[in-house]
Amino acid sequence: MVKVQRIPNFQATLPLFSVEDNFHFLYNQFLQTDLGKIYTAIPWDDLVRIFKLRENKKGPASIFSPRGKIALMFLKHYSGCSDKRLIEQFNGNIYYQFFCQTFLEKGEYIKNYKIVSQIRCEISKKLDIKE
Repeated sequence: MVKVQRIPNFQATLPLFSVEDNFHFLYNQFLQTDLGKIYTAIPWDDLVRIFKLRENKKGPASIFSPRGKIALMFLKHYSGCSDKRLIEQFNGNIYYQFFCQTFLEKGEYIKNYKIVSQIRCEISKKLDIKE
């Protein structure tokens, strides 16, 4: 029989890279991907203006900015995922977070996958097909 014993001073942790320390490197890597190239080609400010999206002044702050909401809808189409799967991907994919300009803190994640449907409904109400 082998006895396993823990020695507190002997146990070490391996520091993995942090997003904060490598932000510029990761962001530049993102810009070189296909998704990053799409990101730079989209006229975000024009889309926000056309959809007349604004930050909420009343109620709780939204996780996504107006630009982030539109970006999430692009990701929905780009990924071909269900709403739930898209949020799961968003929680674990820094490139998706760069795309939406919404960064989750370490250990933080979005639990409400219905947010995708809520944003889709919000944007659809402002859609003028003639424009």
